[in-house]
Amino acid sequence: MSWDSYITSLTKSEWVDDAVILGCTPGQESVWAAAPGGWLSQVSASEVKAIIASDRSTLFANGVTLAGRKCTVLRDALNVDGQNTMDIKMKTSEKEPDPFSFTIGRAHKAIIIAKGVKDAHGGKVNPPVFDMTTYLRKMNM
Repeated sequence: MSWDSYITSLTKSEWVDDAVILGCTPGQESVWAAAPGGWLSQVSASEVKAIIASDRSTLFANGVTLAGRKCTVLRDALNVDGQNTMDIKMKTSEKEPDPFSFTIGRAHKAIIIAKGVKDAHGGKVNPPVFDMTTYLRKMNM
């Protein structure tokens, strides 16, 4: 199965700048497909494990990391049936002064991460990820 068409579908949205699909089954936490030239392809297996961990208690206090960039968790419904998404925002730094929004969606075997364009809020980034996550869950992926 080629995941590239799913990445193309996500990045067609005027609100999505970068996207990646990663395995989330234990031992398969790796990049399956990524937008060309995007930095989300650098998301590591340990970062995936932290995102999908069953212990959610530290997410709001400590945040998550994507490709080495610290992010704040705004909304965590990743393990809530029918929602299965998490909205996060990248913390700013001198190197990256823009606080990009991200949505993470969890299907059964994969997670989808999309980065919004500059000034896009989570409400614009979430729908394409939610729709794809819902579709993949129905296909038992």
